[in-house]
Amino acid sequence: MAQEYKERIKENIDLKEFLSTKGIVWSDKGSVPKALCMFHDEKTPSFTLSRDLKRYRCFGCNESGDIFDFLMSYEKLSFTESIKQLSNYLSWDYDENTFIDDSERRKKSNILTNEVFEVNKVAQSYFLRQLNDQKSENSRKVIEYLDKRDISASVVNKHYIGFCPDGNLGSLFAHFQSNKVNKRGVMGSNLLFKSEDNNEWVDFFRNRITIAILDENSNIVGFAGRSVNDSQKSKYINSKDSEVFNKSQILYGLDRASENIKLKSQAVVVEGYFDCISGYEKGYLNLVAAMGTQLSADNFDKLKRLVTYGSDSGEIIFCFDNDNAGHKAALDTILKLRENIAINFKKSEKKVNVKVCFPSKGKDPDEIFRTNPLEWEDMINQSKNFIEFLIEYYSEQFLEENNKDTYKFLEVLLPFIIESCDENQQSFYLRKISKLTELDYDLLNMEAKTSMKSKYRRSNKNLQNDQIIKRVIFNPEKSQEKHFLALIYQNPELFDSVKDIEDVYFSDLHFRSIFNYWKNENKVSPKEEINDDLAFIYEELSNYLDEGFVSDPDFSLEIELENVKTRLAIDFQKRKLNDTAVRLKEEEDQADKDKTIIGSLMLEIVEITENIKNLERSEVN
Repeated sequence: MAQEYKERIKENIDLKEFLSTKGIVWSDKGSVPKALCMFHDEKTPSFTLSRDLKRYRCFGCNESGDIFDFLMSYEKLSFTESIKQLSNYLSWDYDENTFIDDSERRKKSNILTNEVFEVNKVAQSYFLRQLNDQKSENSRKVIEYLDKRDISASVVNKHYIGFCPDGNLGSLFAHFQSNKVNKRGVMGSNLLFKSEDNNEWVDFFRNRITIAILDENSNIVGFAGRSVNDSQKSKYINSKDSEVFNKSQILYGLDRASENIKLKSQAVVVEGYFDCISGYEKGYLNLVAAMGTQLSADNFDKLKRLVTYGSDSGEIIFCFDNDNAGHKAALDTILKLRENIAINFKKSEKKVNVKVCFPSKGKDPDEIFRTNPLEWEDMINQSKNFIEFLIEYYSEQFLEENNKDTYKFLEVLLPFIIESCDENQQSFYLRKISKLTELDYDLLNMEAKTSMKSKYRRSNKNLQNDQIIKRVIFNPEKSQEKHFLALIYQNPELFDSVKDIEDVYFSDLHFRSIFNYWKNENKVSPKEEINDDLAFIYEELSNYLDEGFVSDPDFSLEIELENVKTRLAIDFQKRKLNDTAVRLKEEEDQADKDKTIIGSLMLEIVEITENIKNLERSEVN
């Protein structure tokens, strides 16, 4: 009943109009309503509204929800008080008795949560007692194992480590009975399950080292269990999801690391619980571990808030094992968080630098902390931006000589660079890609900037990326420019007839540089006279000639050179046409269109189109 009434309220209230009554002033620009956020101070509007979904979201502080969430978060109302206010807003009759059930249900949920916390605390006392049972051979073996990892008795107590034996099935159940814990809390903890063989209660973590998992308020919400022998199917298992445990919402170690993460503006995400424990014991207090190899989007946002607390920027560093599995885990994590990383770059005033690092081959963080902690500091200081990692990873996948796929390489990389880099970063990484692929940097850069400006980037993202890559890889302009320079290089006497052309005809900056060098020298200089910075261009032209370049036998050299010169002019005009068309589209999409500018751009397009036609007609066929 309450849920149905809630949905009726949401259907009948225009969220934008209602929030306007709370003092929110909306910007009329664009199709998505925007406003300054009421949950935090900001100068640029990042509070947005989805009228279809009837939800709000701030990309600055990540507050989000529906109309009820707003009232409960901003005005600190209870759910029942929110229902009452919204009913009055709609002039609907309101019966408070209708919602007593919901209120009672929430009370029961809170009671169950506290009962599960109490059960987990009792379970931890049992696991610790079993670990310290000197009469048990299995317990002694576990202690020996922990000793080898420098896990002392004080560390065991500090980090709530224990052991759940296998010999006496249901021992934990007996411990619960003797401590008279609440049965409902036991069932909610998922620490026991019924055996299919004899219907007896069985310990979920039997024959495993246990590690208590605490929430940010230091309540034990669940456990991790590590195998003690190779016969066990999984090395690690976690508590099943319950009233208090949801692995996508929890980060191991955050209860003790959060304050240090704020202080350092840096969080390091490691793979293992013992990595966290060993690091903490050596004084590295900003470590957390994901429940599983991949960090969830919710946990990424949680860490982002911590690393940017009191600061405009911060770092989240992922540390994985330095093997194929670790590299794949790093890749999967980045791919999973792609949207969150892009939102962080585009929408948030506080920026997070996402990095990746790997220990030396054959080591894990736990071993480094125990043997050479300074190596850890060096590794963190040398961690790479995630795009640097992606470039290296995909280079091995798609740019090896025997299995080269430049198209695929660009297909997977360009979206990250376009979505998650500022102009300086973009330039830096595109130059790297240009060098690796031998593709033209200026064209890569131009296409990336055009894509960033496009109003249709999101709706046609895959199609657009495909078009960008094709334009970059199958770029005829560069071959025309090389052909033109090779003709002159092979026949220096022709230089005087073409030296008056504009250098902007060359989209490749290297080719433009060598042409300007010749113009300054007023000749095609011999190779031995040019500086080292330009020598490689001569080598490229020589290789082009060696590969069998010959002039067209149907034309004289002069006519052929003139034709190539015309094609360069056509290519230049087409680039101008493309840029002007983009500017026109942007101007037409503006809410406050300037008809004078639009008219001027349209005339410019007509003029450029006519220039192209005239140039095409002038070419000798």
